[in-house]
Amino acid sequence: MTTRFRSRIRHLALPLAVFAMAVAPAVPAAPTDAPAAPSSTGRTAAPRDTEIASDRTITSEVQARLANARTLAPAKIRVSTTDGVVKLEGSVRDDKQRAMAMELARSVRGVTAVSDELRAGTD
Repeated sequence: MTTRFRSRIRHLALPLAVFAMAVAPAVPAAPTDAPAAPSSTGRTAAPRDTEIASDRTITSEVQARLANARTLAPAKIRVSTTDGVVKLEGSVRDDKQRAMAMELARSVRGVTAVSDELRAGTD
């Protein structure tokens, strides 16, 4: 961990603890409650990584990984990130390429979910 990151953690620890106590439910949920389902088929249910990463950094890394994939046409895929959620828009040749693009995006540090707005089989 860098000194700068540790400093941020120290400055945020008390406000986060106060916030957590203020919004915590009075009665904890029963342990048998099923986890919430993802909001769409293109999103993951749980965060992939707890490391703090900026949306700009995530977008750049996803674009770089798509560009390095030999079978994808990265010029046809638009990438945007909001609060760790990566949105992939555009077109790919087939469902295999769609799955590859989704997996590449999910593998980036800091990505919490991926929204699939890709169209397969359109040029």
